[in-house]
Amino acid sequence: MYLAAIPEIRVETAGNEVTYWLPRRPLGALRWLGLIPVGFSVLWVSEVGHWLRNLVRDLPTSKQPGFDHIIGYAMVAFLVIGCVPACIGLLAMFGRCRIKWRDGRLRVSETLGPFGWRRRMPRSAIRKFTLKGAVSDNQQPVAASTLASLAALAVEFEKGKPRFVAVAYPQEWMRAIAADLSSRAGNSQPAAARIEVTDDLADTPDFRDVAEKPANSKVLIQRQNSGIVLEIPPAGLRKGSMGLFQFASAWCLFMAGGTALVAFGKLQNPATRDLPFWPFLVAFLFVVFWAAGLGMMAGAVHLGRRRATLTTGKSGLIVVQTGLFGVKRREFRREEIAAIRADDSNVKVNDTCLVELQIHPVTGKEIGLFFNRDAEELRWMATELRNALGVPAKS
Repeated sequence: MYLAAIPEIRVETAGNEVTYWLPRRPLGALRWLGLIPVGFSVLWVSEVGHWLRNLVRDLPTSKQPGFDHIIGYAMVAFLVIGCVPACIGLLAMFGRCRIKWRDGRLRVSETLGPFGWRRRMPRSAIRKFTLKGAVSDNQQPVAASTLASLAALAVEFEKGKPRFVAVAYPQEWMRAIAADLSSRAGNSQPAAARIEVTDDLADTPDFRDVAEKPANSKVLIQRQNSGIVLEIPPAGLRKGSMGLFQFASAWCLFMAGGTALVAFGKLQNPATRDLPFWPFLVAFLFVVFWAAGLGMMAGAVHLGRRRATLTTGKSGLIVVQTGLFGVKRREFRREEIAAIRADDSNVKVNDTCLVELQIHPVTGKEIGLFFNRDAEELRWMATELRNALGVPAKS
């Protein structure tokens, strides 16, 4: 379908520059699920606002004005944080997407009435556009659902991680925009003249060989007479933990502020300090919430700083992983390996399955590795291992 046949999308062009003005997302009744985060924000803001109002009211008679000012600033920060879910809910219900190609760069923003939020895109050349759709738990396309006809358009760059361009719009719209954008980007970027447009809605597994190492890969390969050695460095806390480190940091900061409010605020008041539920509240706060935050932080550090070595030889494959929780070694004899490939994992981000390196044994369940690395890098690693061991991609 051509863009001219889609009256809902307003297109403004000037030479090779173009702007696509998309309407509200056609979510139907699911649109009103955005009221859930809005309601959460209302409760959060009303509660924190009540505390802040009482603090400001009692500030002239406070015996510790300096400390109360610090608590007040923390409450203001919590008040602002509490508005974020409401913004997300309102954007889901009434937000519009604007896509612009200008000066050889892709720009995407979400608008809500007079307000707008611009999503940052890497400055490097575009490699390909990918159309993604809703999938069921068994990885088959959703056949009957309100979201069945909707899709997301993602973009991959030569440098930098993939980004979503538009989410939850009809598949035909996304295909038309991807085709038009790929043509314009190819004309504007000599380094990206061959821009792919792939369609994941067909749900065809990508088991192709990747002979050349991706330019942005930091994996080291050593070729020996008996096989190869792949040394996989840590992916980093930000990329390797897939957002868990940022979430754990925000959780711990939130807990630190909450602990300060409870400990210093309540302990100053003898009437609340002697309440019978006070020990249980403190125990619940420290044991449960702090344990959850510190546990997530430990897991994030383990994922981000984990390194591995894959060694192939005449006998088979040896996988050694070293992380925060120690060293894990696994050996696979050549005759025990049925296939090696890069395939979808059980980990999802934005309803999209992350790709992992999979070792399929002759008997038993497959072993998945490195779901937090680039998909093209994993396909290259799988190709090298298959060539070294002489095994296929599909068993």
